[in-house]
Amino acid sequence: MSLKITATITVLIAFVLGLAVLMNYAKFERTFSNLTQSRLAFLIQDLRDTLEFGLDLGLDPAAMANTAAILTREATQDPHILSISVFDDQKRVLHQYQSDLLKHHPVAPLASAWLATVLQTIAKTPQHVSDSETLMVGIPLVNNFGRTVGALILRYDRSFYDQELQHTLFDLIRAALLILVATSLAAWLSVWLLFRSARRELRQVGAALEQFLENRQVSASPFEGDSALKVLHVAAEQKSQEFQQRLVQADRILHLEQRLAERIPSLPEERQRDGERQ
Repeated sequence: MSLKITATITVLIAFVLGLAVLMNYAKFERTFSNLTQSRLAFLIQDLRDTLEFGLDLGLDPAAMANTAAILTREATQDPHILSISVFDDQKRVLHQYQSDLLKHHPVAPLASAWLATVLQTIAKTPQHVSDSETLMVGIPLVNNFGRTVGALILRYDRSFYDQELQHTLFDLIRAALLILVATSLAAWLSVWLLFRSARRELRQVGAALEQFLENRQVSASPFEGDSALKVLHVAAEQKSQEFQQRLVQADRILHLEQRLAERIPSLPEERQRDGERQ
């Protein structure tokens, strides 16, 4: 019985811990995703401000010779940046930085439809999108006349993002398993201590009932203490002994009555025989 109770408690605790893991993981994923998007947005907005400073001076995006150096300097600050590209309003690549990781693990080309969406964006708000390999953020380049002259696209390694989520999930699962093991042991110990005295008393009652069914006399009760169950057992044992004694007495009285009943009809015949003899 204690194993069943412990198993039930363990299942309930596992269910609660599973819900807690899912809720905490979902909360962390949402927070980490927002943090990553904010960080990438900050990087590309900083690059846009630097490039638009040259546009405000009247320079053409294709003629800005220091653009490649600016992209390289920004990308070297984070090894997980795969590429930073500057496009003109005709979707042609003007300047581009590519990480060495792309030489060993090339990624899918940039979707033309999404690049068109970035170029058509009126507000200077970063546009986020992702695929199975990269996280992408894009922002339009606008000159001092308010005209979109190009776009800036940054692609980030998604494996870093996924690994962080997996590590967090594994940490949550490991912590939940440790808690589950500890609480299961505590529940088993508590149930065992709670039902230990009851099991002992039930075993004693069972032994006493077996002795009663086998008509064995118990000289003294093996119980100690003054619990209600022990008092009832002692009272029941005394009653059974008194009942057995009354059965023995009733059996003796029945034998005496049978003997008297057999003897009473024979008394007149004996007297008649005695008279004839005289």
